[in-house]
Amino acid sequence: MMASGKLPQLHRNFCIEYRGKSYSSGLLEQLLDALCLRLQARGLAPGMVVASMGRQRWLNALLLFALPRAGCIFFPVDPALPEHRRRQLLLAARADMVLADDACMEGLKADSARRAPEQELEPDAVHLLLATSGTQGQPRVVELSGRNLAASVLASCKRLNLEQGDAWLACLPLHHIGGLSIFLRCAHAGAKAVLVDRSDPVILKETLMQNRVSHLSLVPTMLHRLLKADSSFRPPAALKAVVLGGASATPALVEAALKLGWPLCPSYGLTETASQVATLFPPPRQWQPGCAGLPLEHVEIAVCKDSNIVFVRGASVATHARCLDGNQQKLTDEQGWLNTRDLGWLDNRGQLHILGRDDDVLISGGENIHPQLLEQELSNCPGIEQIAVSALEDAAWGDALVALYCGSENAEQVAAWARSNLQGGYVPKRFIKVEALPRNAMGKLLRTEVKELVRKVVQRE
Repeated sequence: MMASGKLPQLHRNFCIEYRGKSYSSGLLEQLLDALCLRLQARGLAPGMVVASMGRQRWLNALLLFALPRAGCIFFPVDPALPEHRRRQLLLAARADMVLADDACMEGLKADSARRAPEQELEPDAVHLLLATSGTQGQPRVVELSGRNLAASVLASCKRLNLEQGDAWLACLPLHHIGGLSIFLRCAHAGAKAVLVDRSDPVILKETLMQNRVSHLSLVPTMLHRLLKADSSFRPPAALKAVVLGGASATPALVEAALKLGWPLCPSYGLTETASQVATLFPPPRQWQPGCAGLPLEHVEIAVCKDSNIVFVRGASVATHARCLDGNQQKLTDEQGWLNTRDLGWLDNRGQLHILGRDDDVLISGGENIHPQLLEQELSNCPGIEQIAVSALEDAAWGDALVALYCGSENAEQVAAWARSNLQGGYVPKRFIKVEALPRNAMGKLLRTEVKELVRKVVQRE
């Protein structure tokens, strides 16, 4: 079904569980037809880019399958973004139709008597547009083709042993590839996708127990909240893989989860690669910080010896993105390699280890400091729950390191721990306690906003 790169076909055993109701593949086919017909009555035509900015996750799940059938491109947009940024993204994506609310879902019913004309996108055509996280500045809209998505789905299902009868709990945002790919994998494998509206720890625990969930995707923030809400909770026996990605995880968090029996599978992927590039499966008993496991079979990974920059190429790698200035950006070089801008290394087994971003590097007292590595060390300080390292310009140090953190300890206590456990330029010059760190919907630190928060805090003092 997936070899051609066409994604709309649904495995006969695929179903979606949502709000206590199970939607079989046959029922879903009828709902997809009804949704296409309703949108066509509003002017939908082949070749259009359809943007969805509503908050109803169920709508995005259906649009993911419906729009390629109608020959249209799906562009889900984070509804929490500021209005000016959403306008910019709509212009960059060249959106033809915008679903700003969920009115198109009102009264939508399956009808076996009415079939929408199928005008499927070709495998090499763009099927999905996704805005990158914009953690470093201006985001871009990545073009993912049917072949990109199909290659990723096939490799992911094989690596994670997703089979008929399995169930994947879908709690990630559905304007990110991590959340959307769950449905594509389940549709291919004939598994069940269990959709929830919120990632509340109580809801997740109940859903895990009631649906015999076998697979779960989390970002570190979600895992932290799960463990903090009930440290005595043990994952059910049916759970065989918890794909942990979207942001870097602290060693303390991963160690705590592994001790409680969570089958964590640290993973590395990008929007530009249609999700997973490397995943550590089966779940490790012990974890080396930064290790994301072996590359999936559909991609190659290379690391530059001089700069440690990670390059990826393969069938799932997007070749182009749409920029805010209206131009199209080539993402890969002549050999098909994508510069991920991430730093890493490959061990003697071929496993990928991620160090951080190349544009995150700080130079303090002549030392190159990778914030992510320093954050991992500082997270070992008792009472630290979350931490982010940034810097202020300084005549003597160049980058004077500043650590923002959430936790129970005061700044003096954290500073004393750092002086006892770190050396030289690796000891931040200031520690600032905050209520929360700026993150996007996938839990990634927004480092530009972290730096701005540091500047504002210092100005107020």
